Amino acid sequence: MRIVIYGLIAFLSLIFLGIMVGIGYALYDWFGEVGVPFIVVMLIVLLIVHGTLRFMERYVLYMIKLGHIAVVVELLRTGKLPEGKGLIGYGKAKVIESFGSAHVEFVVDKMIYATVRQVQRWIVPIGEWLRFAPGSGVLIGILNSILSVGLNYIDEPIMSYIFLRKSEKHPEIVWKSASDGIVLYAQSWQGIIKSSVISVLLIYAFNIIMFLLCVIPFLAIVHSFPQEAERIGIFYGILAIIAVIVVTTVLKRGFIDPIVTIIMIRDYHMNIRGQAPSIDLQEKLLNISPRFKRLFSKTEERTPAFGP
Repeated sequence: MRIVIYGLIAFLSLIFLGIMVGIGYALYDWFGEVGVPFIVVMLIVLLIVHGTLRFMERYVLYMIKLGHIAVVVELLRTGKLPEGKGLIGYGKAKVIESFGSAHVEFVVDKMIYATVRQVQRWIVPIGEWLRFAPGSGVLIGILNSILSVGLNYIDEPIMSYIFLRKSEKHPEIVWKSASDGIVLYAQSWQGIIKSSVISVLLIYAFNIIMFLLCVIPFLAIVHSFPQEAERIGIFYGILAIIAVIVVTTVLKRGFIDPIVTIIMIRDYHMNIRGQAPSIDLQEKLLNISPRFKRLFSKTEERTPAFGP
C-alpha cells in the first residue's frame, strides 16, 4: 500500500513536471527569454511538489506508517499476527485501539519527535566533545547531520513502545508510555545510536546510487527537447534534476524507510529489554528538557488509558 501511494505521487509529479516543461517552452516563445518567468515557475514547481508530498504523508500515509509499526511490534513480540488478520487490517485496528483518533496519535508523535531531538543534544554533546580539536567545525557539522537524519527515525521506536505496552495490557495512558519510552531511549542510546548511524549510511548510499542511476536518462530525455537558446536548455536541465530528486525521494520513502524503521524498532526493543525507566534519569530529563517536561505533564491528565 505504501509503495503504491508513493508510486502514484511520483507518477503525478512527473506529469506535473512535464507540464512545466511545456510552460517553460511557452514562456520562452512568448518572452524570448526565461529569466524572471523561469524563477517564478521554478518556485511554483518546488512548492507544489513539496507541498503535495507533505500533504500525502500527513493525511494519507501517516496511518499506514503507524499500522506498519504496530505490525512490526506484534511480529517481534509473538512472531506472528492473530489468525484471520492481514497486515493492513491488523495495523489499522491496533492504531485505533491504541490511540482512538488520528489527531491524538499525530500530536503524540510530534511531541515525541521534538522531545527526542532536545534530549539527544544533551546525551550526545558532539560540540563539547570536539571543540578543542583543530578544524573540528566541519567534523561536528558532519556528525550532527548524520545524527539529525537518524533522529528522523527515533520517534517510530518510541511509538512502537506505546503499542507494546498496549499489547501487554498495561493500564496506562499514552503519554505515560511515551515518556517512559523516551527515558528508556536515553538509558540505552549507545546501542541504539549504532543502528542509527548504519541506517543513515544506508540512506545516503541509496540516495547517491539512485540519483546517479536516474540523472543520466532524465538529462538525455530533456536534451532531446527543442532548445533554441542556452537558457531554455538550462531550464530543462534543472527540471530534470528536480524529477530525479522526486524519483529518488519516492523510492527511498517507499523502500528504504520501512527497512530502516524495522531496524530501529528491533534494536530499540533489544536494547531496552528487561529494563525499567530510571526515575533518576527521568528527573534529569525533566530538568534539562522543557519539551520532555511538557510531555510528562500530560501523564497527569484525566484521559482514558488507550483508545476511545
